[in-house]
Amino acid sequence: MFKDFSSAKSRHPIWLLFALLTAMAVLAVVMKSEAFRQVIESITAWAEQLMEEHPARGAAAFFLVSGLSAMLAFASSIVLVPAANLAWGKLLSFFLLWGGWMAGALLTYGIGKVARPLLYRFGYRDKLEKYLQYVSNRMPFWALLLFCIAVPSEIPGYIFGSMRYSLPKFMAAIGIAEALYAIGSVVAGESIAVAEPGPVIGILILFGSMAAGAGMWLRRTKKRKKNSASDYKSRKT
Repeated sequence: MFKDFSSAKSRHPIWLLFALLTAMAVLAVVMKSEAFRQVIESITAWAEQLMEEHPARGAAAFFLVSGLSAMLAFASSIVLVPAANLAWGKLLSFFLLWGGWMAGALLTYGIGKVARPLLYRFGYRDKLEKYLQYVSNRMPFWALLLFCIAVPSEIPGYIFGSMRYSLPKFMAAIGIAEALYAIGSVVAGESIAVAEPGPVIGILILFGSMAAGAGMWLRRTKKRKKNSASDYKSRKT
């Protein structure tokens, strides 16, 4: 998943809308091109053949890649979704994708809980401290869910594990968030396989709106807390 509300800066809405429309138009043109169609067909046919010849190992590999993509920003299992849809059907592809993401989230929670200094050593200090401004151990479930929707998928586990936040509540929230993205990914994967840009663009708009809306709410909540804390300090002095 590609979400990061914390780095958003104020931009003129007209220019932002123009940029989004331009990006969508470019995507539609690329997906309709013969070159794109040939590349997707080649990759899908190759991956589908491997999955059909080795179904158990193919499913295990897809699950593991999905788990890795939930732990590392540079990894992604989305490119394998079109082939997975063709090989196993959308329902099984969804469960493998969602299950892998959930396994990755559980592992990141464990790493955050026991190895926070190690994460800092590997360059996560600035990113984790930036996101820690938006969370607390008393965070209600709805706010936790919004956070999981708004941020990159590898972040919540490290954050809430390092805080020792309730594991059942965290897994419930991340499960709902990842299920939404997994459904969209499976549907988009089917459209990519047949080079139909409409559903892909619609899903990207939906995902972007979800992440932006959740991020906006969290930023406002953070601002209210900061103002409340400032008012409290001013009254005491």
